[in-house]
Amino acid sequence: MAIEERIVNMRNLCVALVAGAVLMGAASCGRQEQKKVSITHADSVLFATGRALDYQQLLTLTDSFEQAGAITRMNANRWRGVAYNHLGQVRNSEFYYRKVVDAPIETEQDLYYYNKSARRLAELLMKRGEFEEALRVATPALERLNASEGDEKDYAILLNTVGCCQLNLGQLKEAAANYDEVSRRIMKLAVGDSTMRNLDDAILVVDDITLSYIKTKHFDKALHWTEVYDSLMQIRSTGGPENRDFLKELYQGRADLYRMLTFQGLGMKREAAAVYRKLAGTKFGNSDEGLIGLASYLMAAGRYSEAADNFTHLDNVVRKRGMEPTLDNISVYLLPKFKANVEAGRRDSALAVGLRLCDVLDSALIWAKQSDAAELATIYDTQQKENTIAWQRADMSRQRMISTIVVSILVFVFLAIYIYHRIKAQRRLAAAFHQLEIANTKLEDTNTKLEHANTELEKKNEELTVANERAEESSRMKTNFIQQISHEIRTPLNILSGFTQVITMPDMELDDDTRQDINRQINVNTNRITGLVNKMLELSDVNSRAVIEKNDHVLAIQVAAQAAEDSGITTATHLNFDMQVDEGADSAMLQTNLAAATRTLTLVLDNARKFTKDAEALHRKTENDDIDKKSVVMRLALDGEKMQFIVEDTGIGVPPEEAEHIFDEFVQLNEYYDGTGIGLTVARSLARRLGGDVVLDTSYTGGARFVVTL
Repeated sequence: MAIEERIVNMRNLCVALVAGAVLMGAASCGRQEQKKVSITHADSVLFATGRALDYQQLLTLTDSFEQAGAITRMNANRWRGVAYNHLGQVRNSEFYYRKVVDAPIETEQDLYYYNKSARRLAELLMKRGEFEEALRVATPALERLNASEGDEKDYAILLNTVGCCQLNLGQLKEAAANYDEVSRRIMKLAVGDSTMRNLDDAILVVDDITLSYIKTKHFDKALHWTEVYDSLMQIRSTGGPENRDFLKELYQGRADLYRMLTFQGLGMKREAAAVYRKLAGTKFGNSDEGLIGLASYLMAAGRYSEAADNFTHLDNVVRKRGMEPTLDNISVYLLPKFKANVEAGRRDSALAVGLRLCDVLDSALIWAKQSDAAELATIYDTQQKENTIAWQRADMSRQRMISTIVVSILVFVFLAIYIYHRIKAQRRLAAAFHQLEIANTKLEDTNTKLEHANTELEKKNEELTVANERAEESSRMKTNFIQQISHEIRTPLNILSGFTQVITMPDMELDDDTRQDINRQINVNTNRITGLVNKMLELSDVNSRAVIEKNDHVLAIQVAAQAAEDSGITTATHLNFDMQVDEGADSAMLQTNLAAATRTLTLVLDNARKFTKDAEALHRKTENDDIDKKSVVMRLALDGEKMQFIVEDTGIGVPPEEAEHIFDEFVQLNEYYDGTGIGLTVARSLARRLGGDVVLDTSYTGGARFVVTL
């Protein structure tokens, strides 16, 4: 019957109404939770921007507020998840919601952000059909909400998501119990609500539950919930000044539609037909959603001729909506229309719909690919990526074609030689046995050459396979690098853009402290962009084998001190830094290139500073609590005629099996840490060109220990 596909479009308006109700009810929710969670001015600005549907501006403001310290990293990721979800970029939305859900919870605000993000992440996973994963997200969130006596509405909506997942996984008893609890909680909120908002929320929740039972063909359960739906509509009919007529007509029409489909599913055809006659004469029954619902009933009832006529009216719906050529629209509209015409015996109409179906299916596949490409374009210019991939594939195709031609020519030549010698041997067989032996010898030589050529061909094929795998891995790593660089550059650029707009506004008066703070922010983010560009320039030279000229005669301790200062590790508040010098190393001189040697050690120290801090966690004040700080130690030691700079930290460490992989370009073992994945690559390249090296000491297990030799 494909009820679920045909009813999806009917729910679009209700989804919009739910979003509006949630936004309008945020103030009251804020009042309920004010005992535990404080709503900042920045949150109010972001909320107003979201209500204005300017989600690109929401992303820009989120970056600026986070950089200025007005909101936490956890809260910023929550707002990014909201913005990307409304922009239709579901993968990006899920990425940021997961960051919030996986982050440590240290305050009541953190718990608030976690509850909101877990609820929305579970809904995204459920809609995509990943029911088990949705349960893994929702279950701990429910436990935390229950333990902290969190928002009642959040609890009910999250529990409704759990019930839907359980129902689709065949856990009928558990789903029914959760649905009853959802109904109890949402009805409690609806009683005595003069604004009708909580009552509308209760209707939408019951609507969700009824539809989930219809979609899974549990029509006996659905019948019970249609009765609950009716009782809520009776309460709403006596509502106050906010009882808008268009919502009443919409809810009543959907209730009748569900009752009609439920009766038909239970085999109560007479009752279903009576509801159909009633609904067909209403305003809802002649709306877009109503027409689609009535067509679903006619198909289920086997009234194919009437269904075909109804689908003719639905052509106007398609034109009016400007429906995109998606696979969902094909399944909801074109396939049922085709079946209705076939079953009704309208062969010409069925043929026309079938031809159109073929055209639209091709367009749908193209449209789906274009939608995916549009989502990735928010991170990087995909045109350049596509051109690069196309060039790589063309180059690989060219190589395969050349190899095929060469192999074909070789086979043809060897086959011709083989035939030639065979014919020659047969002609000389009667004349001389000796010449036959010579011909056989030549034939054996030819076979040997052919076997050798086949062996070489197999080797070439293996090399091509390895090259193809390396090209695919390189493409994936470069894509990750480009995404990271795009995010790293976009954040300071947004900040620079925001402050530039502030200082260039006419009649804008700024006091000295504000102006100095703006200048400092501009300098910091300008230096950040400059640092990223410098890393890109260093990366372009990373594969060079040219030896760097070593014209500087300097103290080793001077190189170490300069690198510590350049890396910023001496001023980092989240760790304790100590530099130790072995006997004899304090006066050791290096014949090296001062700039390159300092840069090498700076990159290694910067790596230690970054990975001794918890990813995505708030910075805790530890000035008076050194026991919580991590530590980094740099020790200078002589090893024969070479100097060793041993950098040892108590951070997250590196698995032994990744000891060499981390020096490859763009490699990041933990995606929750900021960075580009090229620091250690550049450090090793510089060290080796200076006659030294950078290696990971895998015997150390307290964090990570890198040994820089010059």
